[in-house]
Amino acid sequence: MKSHIDNNMFDVTIIGAGPAGCATALALQDSGLRVALIDKHIFPRDKVCGDAIPGRAITCLKEIYPSFSQELALLDKKLVTKSTACFYNNKTVEFNWVQEAYTSTRMDFDNFLFSIVKTKTQVEIFEGIEIGDITKSENGFYVHARNSKIVFATIMIIGADGINGITAKKLAGYQIDRKHHVASVRAYYKNIDDVKETRTEIYFDKKYLPGYFWIFPLKDNVSNVGFGMLSEDVAQKKINIKKSFYDFIERSPALKEKFKPAEQEGKLMGCGLPLGSKWVSMSGDNFILTGDAASLIDPASGSGIGNAVLSGKLAAEQVLKCFAEKNFSANFIKAYDKKLYKMIGAELKRNGFALKYLSRIPFFINLGFSLGKSNFLKKFVK
Repeated sequence: MKSHIDNNMFDVTIIGAGPAGCATALALQDSGLRVALIDKHIFPRDKVCGDAIPGRAITCLKEIYPSFSQELALLDKKLVTKSTACFYNNKTVEFNWVQEAYTSTRMDFDNFLFSIVKTKTQVEIFEGIEIGDITKSENGFYVHARNSKIVFATIMIIGADGINGITAKKLAGYQIDRKHHVASVRAYYKNIDDVKETRTEIYFDKKYLPGYFWIFPLKDNVSNVGFGMLSEDVAQKKINIKKSFYDFIERSPALKEKFKPAEQEGKLMGCGLPLGSKWVSMSGDNFILTGDAASLIDPASGSGIGNAVLSGKLAAEQVLKCFAEKNFSANFIKAYDKKLYKMIGAELKRNGFALKYLSRIPFFINLGFSLGKSNFLKKFVK
C-alpha cells in the first residue's frame, strides 16, 4: 500500500469532476499545488438534470478561466436562453434574463468543462476511479479507491461528488432531509410543438403544488422535460413521481396539445435534489464540500450549476489561504461557509420559504402571476 501512496501524494484531491469539481480545478491551475481530480465515470457521461446553464455559472467560469468565452464559443451543442415563461391557471408571465445563459445537455457541457481541465491545466486526472473509503491521516486524509488498489494521500479534500457521493456522507455526516429535498424525473422529447429555442417553460398545477413541470429546449429540436416535487410531499401524499409526470401532461390542455406530435427519446430518469433551503455543514478539518455535496440547489429554480461553480471558485480561494497560512483547521476553513452564505445563503432560504409555504396556497400563486406582469418587479429578476 505504501508504494501506491508514495506515487499518489497530493496537496489537494478533488472528488467529482462535474461543474463544481472542474471549477475548483480550473481555479487552482496556477497555484503551484499538486492537484488530483477523480471521478468514478469515464467522460463523457450523462447526468440527470434540467440542462440549464444559468448566468451565475457563466460569470464565475469567466472569472476563473480568462479564456472561457473563447472556449465556450467552440461548444456547438448549446442554445442561448433569453427568457423563461411560467404558466398557471390560464395565466402566463414571462421573464427576460439579463445575464448570459444557455441550455446544453450535461453529457455535453460537463464533458466540455472536463476537457478544458484535462487538456489545458496541470491537474492530474483519474477517470473511472470510484472512491470506497476516506480515512484520516496525520496530515490530512487517505482516499481509498473501491475498484482498484490505488490509495491517494492528500492534505485537503474538495468534495464535489454530489449528495449521493462519499464525501458528504463520510466527512459531514449528511442524511437526506425530505423537507429540504426534491424528488424529480427527467426525459428527453423530440418535436414538441410550439417550443421557442431561446425560451424555457415552467408549468404549475394546483394538484402538484409545491412542485412544477418544465420544458427546456436543446439543440436539434430536442427538449429536456421534467417534473419535481418536495420529497416530503411525495412521501406524505404517496405520490408516484414517474406516473405524475405523465399525469401532469394529461391534466393540462396546453401541454396535451404541445405533446401530440412529440416523441419520447429514452427512459424517464429520476434524481434527488438537495436544496439550499437548509444550510448544512460544508467544511471541517482539511475538507470543503461544494455543489450538490453541499446542498446548494436553488429551491425556486431547481438549478444547481451556478451555485456549484461559485462554490468551486470560493473553495479554491480558501484552499490557497489554507496553504499560505499552513492552517487546515475547521475553524479557519469555516470562512468558506460564511462567505458562501453571505453571497447566496439568504437567497436560498428565502426561495425555500416561498416554495414550501406560498405555493401551498393557490391565492398566492395567482397573486404572484399578477404581480409578475409588473415591469417594476421584472427588473429584479435576472
